[in-house]
Amino acid sequence: MKGHNVSDLTGRRFGRLTALYPTEKRDKKLSVFWHCRCDCGKETDITADGLVHGNYRSCGCLRRERQQNLYKQLHLVDGTCLEILEHRKSRSDNTSGFRGVGLLKNGKYRVSIGFKGKRLHLGTFSSFDEAVRARIFAEHQIHEGFIKAYSIWEEKAKADPKWAEENPCIFEVEKTENNRFRIITNVQY
Repeated sequence: MKGHNVSDLTGRRFGRLTALYPTEKRDKKLSVFWHCRCDCGKETDITADGLVHGNYRSCGCLRRERQQNLYKQLHLVDGTCLEILEHRKSRSDNTSGFRGVGLLKNGKYRVSIGFKGKRLHLGTFSSFDEAVRARIFAEHQIHEGFIKAYSIWEEKAKADPKWAEENPCIFEVEKTENNRFRIITNVQY
């Protein structure tokens, strides 16, 4: 590739990666792919731009380690993360501007809520305000109810581990007719 200023990155370290040699591959911006060895032993090809600008610090093992450590710090109960429920945000691909409320092609709003890895459909509404009220009600009953119930159960469990073994925290959501739901729990809150 004459005319392109290719920096020699041979032997340079970028986080856990050591650049070994340039390859013949180029990305769409003509950045050279460098063959690199990660501290974990895996080898991979990364663009010079990606290395120099700090976009890549490992072969992916660093991200996996951070995710594993993150899961150790989070409070997962039946596959539900308490921290995510407490600090929930709207998704970037949301079509209405409010979490769990989606604008349909017919101009109506579909409302749903996720809990314990399942999606519960709460209904379709003509107005945005009506849809938002339904979602807020469900969040209060399901998400906030679960956090409150689990906190109460956890206090008792810390005080009496034997009681906790005999009385696991139960908090389930069951769908009923007309897009309604019912909460089943063994915790008084």
